[in-house]
Amino acid sequence: MPWTVEDNKARIYYEVEGRGPAIVFVHPPGMGHLTFRRQKEELKKRFTVVAVDLRGNGRSGMDDQPFSMGTLAEDVVRVLDNCGIQETYACGYSNGGSVVQELAIKFPERIKGVVLLGSFSEVNSILLRNEFKLGIWATRNKMMNLVSNVLAGAHEWNPFKMYQLSSYIKQTSPEILEKYYRMGLNYVSTDRLRQITCPVLLIYGERDDYVHHYRHLFKKYVQGPVTMILVGSVAHQTPTKKGSALNQIIKNFIHEYENPSYT
Repeated sequence: MPWTVEDNKARIYYEVEGRGPAIVFVHPPGMGHLTFRRQKEELKKRFTVVAVDLRGNGRSGMDDQPFSMGTLAEDVVRVLDNCGIQETYACGYSNGGSVVQELAIKFPERIKGVVLLGSFSEVNSILLRNEFKLGIWATRNKMMNLVSNVLAGAHEWNPFKMYQLSSYIKQTSPEILEKYYRMGLNYVSTDRLRQITCPVLLIYGERDDYVHHYRHLFKKYVQGPVTMILVGSVAHQTPTKKGSALNQIIKNFIHEYENPSYT
């Protein structure tokens, strides 16, 4: 169970398995590395898979640094340094995609390609804004049972996995989770997307239609090649409810830019 260990900096928990080209997975607020258990189990056969708990989530700690997407991106880089990984692909799910955008903007030399699952460069739709506001309201009122059960129920069918995920979400304090929701609501990268020059793969659930329009912003501003794929018969929860399909899409994306010996 490795953590980053540096004086006066938050200890960041992560799991790393496999060998080959590296890919780091970044979760949405509260959900931790368990979000990507299906990706880790399959992709570790061909890739070095790194899954983190963002600061204040799961088993990771906190420090006195300013709370921002940039700080979270720096934490991920500390994890990569701990693993001895110089370059990686980065996959972010939902608001975890905002952290990945910051990685590609602030640390372009470390990021070979980006996979964004149901992600956005700003909150400019009523439905998405209301989702964040609902999360802020629930965490401000310390309703962690409600938050954890709703998130776990939306992502897992298996009762045991649902219980595991719900329990893990509860390890995040409501105060920290509220900060994450507020930060996500106010995050904007649209005006800086031109700084992303690596390949970008956008993946949305077919029924997640209220975030589909964000593809236009990514395609307009990102300087690297941008591809979009819709995954059928699912809304937002592609990593958990369409794990096999997502894994194959990620394999194909990485293989496109790697040595053919990995195919």
